[in-house]
Amino acid sequence: MLKILDIHTHRPAPQPEALVCVTPENFNPIEGQLYSVGIHPWETVNDISDDTWRAFEEACRHPQVRAVGECGIDLVKGGPLFKQMQVMKRQIDLSEELHKPLVIHNVHAHDIIIGMKKDMKPTQNWLIHGFRGKPTVARMLTDAGIWLSFNDKFNDAAVPEVPTDLLLAETDESSTPITEIITALSSLRGHDLTEEIVNNACRFLAPDSRMA
Repeated sequence: MLKILDIHTHRPAPQPEALVCVTPENFNPIEGQLYSVGIHPWETVNDISDDTWRAFEEACRHPQVRAVGECGIDLVKGGPLFKQMQVMKRQIDLSEELHKPLVIHNVHAHDIIIGMKKDMKPTQNWLIHGFRGKPTVARMLTDAGIWLSFNDKFNDAAVPEVPTDLLLAETDESSTPITEIITALSSLRGHDLTEEIVNNACRFLAPDSRMA
């Protein structure tokens, strides 16, 4: 089975141990690579064209696309909140239709995202990527059943607060190797997290999304 250590990266494929995040327009799959495809909240500054929505839906139906996103809410950068929420809800709907998990970009919007999860009652896993928040916010999100992924910039105090079965790792846009990020996280937990992160990635993506 394919081993996923890096649940979210913008590094170009091939990244055999990673889920590569791309825009609908940039989805050009190579054999054996897993992807996530989404419309970022920063894109809501302008209207999302029908062509972009069609490309998004077509890409998400591809068998190598194993997650929807990154979508989300950004209260610092992006379009009006109502528009960000509309765009995110449409991606949540497709996540549910396709039975594929959701990768979320969150900036100062954890309460909104938790509220959306309570309202929409999704059956698919949700993940906040690149979590940098405080321990209290980590507990709020994980109490709501939302997974957290850490890159090379994180709040040390938050890492021990995350239930092991909701913890993942990523490179995002960093040049730091994923193994170094996992080592840093492991040091805060007191044991090597590598095997747990691999198993968690399989559970996050769901058993039927593992690739031989």
